[in-house]
Amino acid sequence: MSTLSLQQVMSSRFRTSAVADGQTKYLMEALGLSTKANVARLAIGRSLGLASLPDENLDAKGLEIPASSLFSQEDVALWIGFFVSHAQLFNGLKIDSMEALRNQLRAHWHRGAKLLIDDWRDSAENYDTFVTTLARRRAELPEIASDAARSSEAAQVFQPIEDMSSTLTKALKEIGVSAEVRSVMHGPRLSRYRVTLKDVNQFDRLRRGADSLALVLGLQNQRPVIATSDVAKTVTIDIARPKDTWTVAGPREFLDAVAKQPQDGLYVCPGVDVTGNPVAFNLQAVPHLLVGGSTGQGKSVCVHALLTSLIEKYTPSYLKLALIDPKRVEFNKYTKSKFLWNEQIAAGEQASADLLDNLIEEMDGRYKRFETLGVDNIKDANGRGTQLPYIVACVDELAELVLVDRSAETKIARLAQKARAAGIHLILATQRPDAKTFSGLIRSNIPGRIALTVQKATESQIILDDVGAEDLLGAGDMIIKLPASEPIRAHGYFLSTADVNTIVSRTR
Repeated sequence: MSTLSLQQVMSSRFRTSAVADGQTKYLMEALGLSTKANVARLAIGRSLGLASLPDENLDAKGLEIPASSLFSQEDVALWIGFFVSHAQLFNGLKIDSMEALRNQLRAHWHRGAKLLIDDWRDSAENYDTFVTTLARRRAELPEIASDAARSSEAAQVFQPIEDMSSTLTKALKEIGVSAEVRSVMHGPRLSRYRVTLKDVNQFDRLRRGADSLALVLGLQNQRPVIATSDVAKTVTIDIARPKDTWTVAGPREFLDAVAKQPQDGLYVCPGVDVTGNPVAFNLQAVPHLLVGGSTGQGKSVCVHALLTSLIEKYTPSYLKLALIDPKRVEFNKYTKSKFLWNEQIAAGEQASADLLDNLIEEMDGRYKRFETLGVDNIKDANGRGTQLPYIVACVDELAELVLVDRSAETKIARLAQKARAAGIHLILATQRPDAKTFSGLIRSNIPGRIALTVQKATESQIILDDVGAEDLLGAGDMIIKLPASEPIRAHGYFLSTADVNTIVSRTR
């Protein structure tokens, strides 16, 4: 901000886009706000709470409003600090001129106005529900700060994100690849460089030289990830950044992602991709899922994100959770939830065995009912007037269950083979991925996989049927592999114990 002064900002005028200007007028009328500045502040604040702004060219055809309507002398420095920090952290931009500041304000106003309208419509245009939604997002901030582990992360000073474009060009040349960096996008943990090859025949050399490229760039054990793009002769190279430049997607981003999912299905939201966009998928299409990773790498947080995204989106009459907790510690917070199938959590060996038996009995009973109705799946049965809920059965520690009860493997395999059409879906989690606990019998029937960081390539092979998870960054970094899809690199949402309790408590 060296070329700007607060006086210069306060004497300026600002515009949003023509689209956002119209949306602002609509929100003024809908919310009973007297000025566009009132809406603008809400919209800008809404956008500042999200990650990187999309790269798009916006017009400046909205009506001008003076800075004195948006800011006061007391808070203008704080607002400018928000714009500067957000631009640096998420888009790698410097706000060092009035034009740059105007562009940032316009982009946040444009994005935020659209999000507010989505919030308004999602609340069925009910003012009290809308205000509660906004208040809930605000209320989540202290809960993050209260979590000890997160507090230590949040308290660190984030360093500016380095643009390695020129260094990357030189490093590519050093391994014999002539290329030019066209653009860079900084995601939560990785920076994605879009690189045009001068000779497309060098692509194989580039892929073979990934280890050498990591050495030249000083990336230690973090190999760059190289992939083709949608532009001729162009590839993307994802490079991991130092931890002090990482950003975290928390409960606000999580709830925003959940709210945007379709009502028809069983959509789960484990995290964001390498550019910060939400990753979500329909568990019905998977239809069963394994989540694996070493101790302390984010497996439990990932499982809670999957479960809470379901109970946040759907109703207890539509969905039930059958929870198996062999170690008796992970699912206690769901004890009084209305989503619990049979109103209890299976804790311990005998209760776990009984629940699996009950699920098989439920599955067989549903198929008999389908036969009577002349249908072959739960959706058609419910269309005939039945009210069968979907059931998501989650095992917190598969290894613990299988080692103490060898019959559990056969029961899980039977459910995995037959339960989909009956509306029963499995989420199996383990911190000990090996052939004994995730046998071929189960593996062949669990097509969906989420791998967090593991210690060895052989463990990655067990979870993903491929290597790669041993090279992840830890702390919720993951690879998601779904049927008929390319693997997705993602970073899990951080939901503290307080965050999960808050979501679950709304279902009691």
